[in-house]
Amino acid sequence: MTPWGLARVEVIASKEHIASELQRGVPVKQIHDALLQSGRVSVTYNSFRRHIQSIRDELKKMSVDMKPEHANRVLSPPAKQVKRQMPPPKSDSKSTGGFRFDPSCKAEDFF
Repeated sequence: MTPWGLARVEVIASKEHIASELQRGVPVKQIHDALLQSGRVSVTYNSFRRHIQSIRDELKKMSVDMKPEHANRVLSPPAKQVKRQMPPPKSDSKSTGGFRFDPSCKAEDFF
């Protein structure tokens, strides 16, 4: 077990290396293992993850600030306009009864 506060110091000392590896897309576990083998950190993986979160937040903020406003839009091909054909209107000569929609209001509808 490392002395209290040493984890933070070790991570801050390796900040540039950690940031460059994160930007390259290297997994956090792989970064921790490499730093552990080289002797640059002696903290557990969970403590390492907790302490590099601030570095990850800084990188995320920098990437958002550098993106142009329209970069978040998804480009898609123009949609084809589908011309829908309506069925021919039914003639009223054959009244079969049943329901027929009438959008006008009549007094008898309310009583």
